[in-house]
Amino acid sequence: MREKRKGRIKERTVYYGWVVVAVAFLAMFVNYGVRSTQTVLIKGFSRELDIGRAAASLPFTVCVLIYAFLAPVTGRLVDRFGPRWVMAGGALLSGVGLWLCSRAHNLWALTFFFGFVFGVGGNGIGLVPSNTSVATWFRRRLGLALGLATMGIGFGTMILPRLTGLVQAHYGWRASFQFLGYVALALTVPVLLFLKRGAGKGEEPEEGSASGIPRGEGVGMPTAGDEPLDAREDGRRRVGEGVPTPSVPGIKRRKVGGEGDAASGARGSRKGSGVEAGISGEGGEDGGENGGLTLRQALATASFWYLFLGFVLIVVALYGIMVHQVPYATDRGISRNWAEWSVFLYGATSILGRVFFGRLSDRTREKKNALYPACFILAASILLLLAVDRTWLLMLFAAVFGFGFAAYGPVIPAVCAEVFGKASMGAIFGAVTTGGALGGAFGPVLTGFIFDRSGSYGGAWILALACVAISTLLFARVKVMARGDRSPCHPEG
Repeated sequence: MREKRKGRIKERTVYYGWVVVAVAFLAMFVNYGVRSTQTVLIKGFSRELDIGRAAASLPFTVCVLIYAFLAPVTGRLVDRFGPRWVMAGGALLSGVGLWLCSRAHNLWALTFFFGFVFGVGGNGIGLVPSNTSVATWFRRRLGLALGLATMGIGFGTMILPRLTGLVQAHYGWRASFQFLGYVALALTVPVLLFLKRGAGKGEEPEEGSASGIPRGEGVGMPTAGDEPLDAREDGRRRVGEGVPTPSVPGIKRRKVGGEGDAASGARGSRKGSGVEAGISGEGGEDGGENGGLTLRQALATASFWYLFLGFVLIVVALYGIMVHQVPYATDRGISRNWAEWSVFLYGATSILGRVFFGRLSDRTREKKNALYPACFILAASILLLLAVDRTWLLMLFAAVFGFGFAAYGPVIPAVCAEVFGKASMGAIFGAVTTGGALGGAFGPVLTGFIFDRSGSYGGAWILALACVAISTLLFARVKVMARGDRSPCHPEG
C-alpha cells in the first residue's frame, strides 16, 4: 500500500507541461531546421534549374507567405481543438511535401512542393501551435519554458543543415530533400504518443490538483508548474475572482467574480461591441472567457501594430541573412565546408541565446525589455557580416548572430501573453506571427534581388541593419500591462 502511494506521489511530481515542452522542441527542430537548409541547397538546385538567386529564393518565399496567411487560422484551430492533431497533420504534410521536392524538375514544381505543401504543413509544427501549447501550461516560468522549447530551432538550425550538406555532397540535392521528408514524417510519432493527455477540450484537472484552470483550455491539466492556484487558500474559490484585468486603452475594467459582477459582465458583453465591450464578459466574440483580450480587441490597440511591424522588419533582416549566408560566404572566397560550419555555429549559439533571453524576459520589469539587447547584438553581427573576408570573421559573425536572433523565439510570445493575456493567445500570437512570416517571405527575395542587380550583398546587409534599428524603436512603443496586472489564466502570476 505504501509503495503504491509513493508511486502515485512520485507520478504527480512530474509536471506534464515539460513533456509538452519536449514535443514543441522536436516540432521546431524539424520545421526551422528544414528552413535553415535552404542556404545549403540554394546553389545546388539554382545551378541545375538554371535560375538566379532571387528566383531560387521563391520556394522559400512562397512557403513563408503561406505560413503568414495560415498562422492566425492555425492559432484558432489550436485554441479550439488542441495541438495534437494540428501538429500531427502538419508533420505528415511536411514530410510528403519535402519528399516530393526531390521529384521537381523545374522552379514551379519546386515552388509548389516546398512553398505550398511544406508551407501548409509547416504551420502545424511551427511557432504558433508549439508556443501556444507551451504557454497554456506555464505561468511564472513561461519565459524559461518557451526558451527551452524554442531551443529546438537552434538545434535544428545547427544539425539539419550540416547533415543535409553531407547528404548533398555525396548524393545530390534531391536526396537531401528525401532525407528531410523522412525526418518530418518521423515527427508524427512523438506528437501522437505524447500529446494525448493535452489534446482534448473540456478535460478535468487531475484529482487532487489545483482546480483553478477553466474547462476548455485544451490541455486538461492545471497550468503553472509552480504551485496550485488559489486552491491552497480555498478550494471553492472561483476562477478569476478578484483578478485584475489587463489595462488596455479603450477597454473598461471590471472585477470578475460574484453574482452581481457576473451579471454586469454579461450585460456589458451583450451591449458592447469591439473594444467597447468589457473583457470580463462571458467569453465569445466580445470578451475573453478569462479576462484576456480577443483577437478583435487586440487589433484595436496600437501596441499590437507596433509589435506586428517591429516583427516584420526584424524578420526581413533575419531571413535575408539566413537564406543567403552560405552563398555570400563562398562568394567571398571562403570554402563551402567552412560556410556550412558557420550555420552549425550560429545554430549552436542560438541555443544559449534562447535560454538566456527566455530567463531574461522572466526577470525584467517588462518582457519587451529583453528585446533591446537582442536588437543591439543583432546589429553588431550585421556589421561583422559586412567585414567578412576571412574564415575567423565568418565564425565570429555566426556566433554573435546566432545568440542575438535567438531572442525572438521565446520573447515575442511571452510579450504577447503579457500584453494581451492568454484567453486568445493562439489567435493573437498567430496574427503577430503573420507579420514575421511576411518579413521572412520578402527578406530572402529582396536580398537575392539586390545581389542579382548589383552583384554584391553589401546593399542588402545595410538594409538589414536599418530594419533592425527601426524595429527597436517600434518595440519600445509597445504598452505592457501595469505591474499589478496578471495574465487572465493565472490569478497569481
